[in-house]
Amino acid sequence: MAGGAALRTVEVTNQYKDSYGTGCLIAPGLVLTAYHVALPGEGSVAVRDTASADFTEAVVVWENAELDAVLLKADRALVGAGLGVVRWGELVCDYPGRRPVCSMTGFPKAMRRRASSRSEQYVDDLKTVEGIIAPHTGSRSRLYGLEVDGAVPTEVKNWQGLSGAGVFCNGVLIGLARLVDRQWDRTLMVVPLSHLLAADGFTPTVAAHTGMTPSLQPADLRPLMDNAPDPQLSSTYLLDPRSQVTDLTGVNGLVRQIEQWCKGPDRIDVAAVTGLGGTGKSRLLIEVLHRLTAGSGDQRPWSGGFLADHPSHTDYQVLAAASYPLLLVVDLAETRLPQIRDLMAALASSHEGAVIRVLLLARGHDTWWPALRRHLRTRSVGPIGHAFTLTADNALDGHNPEDIYVEAKAAFARRIRLLQQAGHGDDSWPDRVVADAPRLYGAGIEYTTRQPVIYLHIAALADVLAHANPEFALNDHPMEVLLANEVEYVRRVAEARLPEGTVDDKLLRTLVTAQFLAGARTAQDGRAAVRAGFDIHHRGYGITAPPDARQLAALDDVLTAAYPATDGAHWGAVGEPLAAAWLAEVEADSGEEFIEAFLQHDSLATKQRHQALSTIARTAQDQPGLAAGAHRAVAADPECLLPLAAQTIAAELGTDQARQWLTGLEHAVAHRAADQDADPDTYQWAHNLISEAQQRTAAECDDLELLIGEPRAQEVDPQEEPDRESGPGAPSVDSRLVLVKPQVAWHIRYVVGALGLCHLTLVGAIPTAAALSTSIRTDGWILWLFIPFNVCLHLTVASSFGGRQYGTIPITWVMPLFAIGLTTLSALMVEPRWPAELPPPWLLWPALLAFGLTALTFAWRFWFGQLQDTRR
Repeated sequence: MAGGAALRTVEVTNQYKDSYGTGCLIAPGLVLTAYHVALPGEGSVAVRDTASADFTEAVVVWENAELDAVLLKADRALVGAGLGVVRWGELVCDYPGRRPVCSMTGFPKAMRRRASSRSEQYVDDLKTVEGIIAPHTGSRSRLYGLEVDGAVPTEVKNWQGLSGAGVFCNGVLIGLARLVDRQWDRTLMVVPLSHLLAADGFTPTVAAHTGMTPSLQPADLRPLMDNAPDPQLSSTYLLDPRSQVTDLTGVNGLVRQIEQWCKGPDRIDVAAVTGLGGTGKSRLLIEVLHRLTAGSGDQRPWSGGFLADHPSHTDYQVLAAASYPLLLVVDLAETRLPQIRDLMAALASSHEGAVIRVLLLARGHDTWWPALRRHLRTRSVGPIGHAFTLTADNALDGHNPEDIYVEAKAAFARRIRLLQQAGHGDDSWPDRVVADAPRLYGAGIEYTTRQPVIYLHIAALADVLAHANPEFALNDHPMEVLLANEVEYVRRVAEARLPEGTVDDKLLRTLVTAQFLAGARTAQDGRAAVRAGFDIHHRGYGITAPPDARQLAALDDVLTAAYPATDGAHWGAVGEPLAAAWLAEVEADSGEEFIEAFLQHDSLATKQRHQALSTIARTAQDQPGLAAGAHRAVAADPECLLPLAAQTIAAELGTDQARQWLTGLEHAVAHRAADQDADPDTYQWAHNLISEAQQRTAAECDDLELLIGEPRAQEVDPQEEPDRESGPGAPSVDSRLVLVKPQVAWHIRYVVGALGLCHLTLVGAIPTAAALSTSIRTDGWILWLFIPFNVCLHLTVASSFGGRQYGTIPITWVMPLFAIGLTTLSALMVEPRWPAELPPPWLLWPALLAFGLTALTFAWRFWFGQLQDTRR
């Protein structure tokens, strides 16, 4: 959201009625205020923002006297110019530990001041009021009660003028200040926005003037949620499912199934929703959430949304205190398993609120979902028995491609016109946007075979854009039309922020691609991605001096403004499938060198390299040629990149895709190993790791993570902790112990278990025989205590090595060698006749005991699980 509460504050006056108060800017020129402040009907209403000297006349575009609310429209260039569209929200949790501070800014009578010490003129000054809203206060009167912190006026009448102010929570508008409670001088009563959105005419009026249909989000959970994008005249925004430009088609049956699952009896439950990219998984869940939040009858409406990939905090226990049932959606779930485990651990350990449902969206579930289900069941998290599959045919159920194309074209044309009316874009398009644009890219679409619905939407949007701007029609493919519109959008952003004549479209395209690949959780990450993209774009041109820091900062500002973050990250990114096509173009223009050079750039953090590999692996399913550059990069620096690539394969790719990636990595590593400067030991290690991964993948084992280790959820700031080893076998500093049971055949489990029991019997029998064959008077009774000591020693070794992977630390092998040596000495104390044809006892006993201790160790691992270091 652009602009805080103070920037959105305006003065509202009706001089004919001698009325004065405060209003809140919903968007440039659009003001929400109290009905009793504007008093529409007689006289003219005027508004003035904090940056203007004069009042501007405003007209009423919506009013509701019962709710005491009115919408005013003024000249957007004079009132609130440059502000974005406000976010709408409500309070859904009552968690005292993280109860957010709410604020409003207005013009109360107590803040009226003389213009100067001798002047007879007065000015109404701003006052920001902060406080806490306990959701249950005032709930029966359907109002919020804001308990004010700090000083308050001595008389209630001095609050006058604050009516109509917008109340914000976490940057989200949640209500409209209405009145002061005379019985509680520190309590202001606020009309929740949910009442306004339910009122007749309010939602379409806002959409008509902002280009964005208002919908409520949980304001107190905003630090944990991924929000809908700001409306922009960009292809990314128009195709984003959260923009809800096009209607959902053909999946009513699946929507009902998920609704029924949500309303089940369990307090917490998790399910997976899988389908190929472009089949409409996100749009499906938005529709489910819309139906649940609408409510029906006496049922309490739901709330929720998409969980942020980079939340501002990770105190997920806030969700456990929800007053409303919550539906949480995790997109790209296969890439976010550590976060999902943390989320469910917090909900399972402390759940005192309403029902919670978690839906995990992914392209497939044959690898990560079974392992995650086993993990969650050990935490007693719900039944976890559902998995929903969305196919390309589902969206076409009851619809034909022609109908979907025509309806999408009308929807895109309607939304583009709204965006233009709201001030987005410019006047460069020679023709107006129409729904009946000629079929250039949609010709013959009624005869196309069934395919993901996104391709029908792309053809529809391309035809609408190509008609409005004939220059776009010079492209051969509809995706090229969308990219041309995206370039135009980014250029407009850049021209407003860069010196005149310095905008380079090709450089911007490269930087947007780098932004998409690496992401940026912090400003430091953003600087690293910009530097990497800038260097690679100018690669080979012989730059002798580093780029100007101010130039890089300006480019960072352009990227942040073009694709603002919808969660707690530094920026967002261009959306798929546009990003995949853009990446393919940049890779081709660079001579197939961009990806290889980008992954190896020194400025990128490890987590950014990991995200880039994950993104390439995902987009390579639709653009197979992108994988080659990643394979070459991994082969060039296997010590750094191979563990990250292997983690991506283990957690995110299905069996077939994993085989293809491993084969490509094998060929790239073998080719690079043939170079004269290649380190043989390093490439032998890389070859062995890939071979072992191939064997497990070929056997369709789901324990590939045990070989490689789980993807790291985050990287520790090197300024906070010293560098530590990475990759397979690296000791973890901050890990937690997680029970994992490897999958083995039942007969192997029983055979190894029997051998382990035989070994325990032997290590108990050897000291017993030694004690019986030795004179008690000579050696004392201490030998009898050695019997339980020896058994416990071997059990300790087996449980330690069967429960934790120690890698190759030399000191960890002292204990098993000590146990074997001590038992061998006990065996040598026994004096039977030793057959001459057998090896000497000092050689035979250690070999036999080492075999038995190994069997006991694996028996412990098979039966009681392996406690493996897991990065959370």
